[in-house]
Amino acid sequence: MAVPPTNFVPPVIGSLIAWQVYRRIRRHIGRQPLRPRRMIARIILFVLPSLLIAVISAFRPSLLIGFGGGLLLGVPLALFGLRLTRFENTPEGQFYTPNTYIGVALSLLLVARLAYRISLFYAATHALETMQPAFMQSSLTLLLFGILAGYNITYCSGVYLRSREPQLVPNQ
Repeated sequence: MAVPPTNFVPPVIGSLIAWQVYRRIRRHIGRQPLRPRRMIARIILFVLPSLLIAVISAFRPSLLIGFGGGLLLGVPLALFGLRLTRFENTPEGQFYTPNTYIGVALSLLLVARLAYRISLFYAATHALETMQPAFMQSSLTLLLFGILAGYNITYCSGVYLRSREPQLVPNQ
C-alpha cells in the first residue's frame, strides 16, 4: 500500500523547525566568533519583519500595543544582556560569550507560544468547526515576537558596534 506524500510533510516541516530551534539556541550558548556581517544580517532579519508587522498591526490597536510593548521590553533586556556579555580578543580573532540564560529563555518562550498557536490551528482544522484561529492575530504572540525582535536588534547592534572598536591587546 502506497503512503500518500502528504503524510511526509508534517515530519519534514517539524524536523526543519526543530533544527532551526537547535541552531538558534546554540547561538546563545558558549563562546561565539564575532562576525560583523552576520550581525548586520541578523539585524536586517529582525528589522524587516518587525516593520511589516508594525504596518499590518497599525489597523488593530491591540496588536500594535502588544508588538510595541514587546519591542520596548526587549531593548532594556538586550542592554542588560550586553552588560553581561564577555568580549575577548585572541590571536585566533574576536569572540563574544552571550549570557546563556537570557537568550535561551527568550527562544524557548517564543517556541512555546508558537507551538501553542500551531496546536490551536491544528485542532481547529481537524474539528468540525468552521472557525480557525487567525495566524499572527494574537497580542500575546506579537508581544513575545516584539520582545525577541527588540532584544535581537539591540543586542546584535551592540555586538556589531563593539566589533568596530579598535583592537585591544589580546588576552593572555
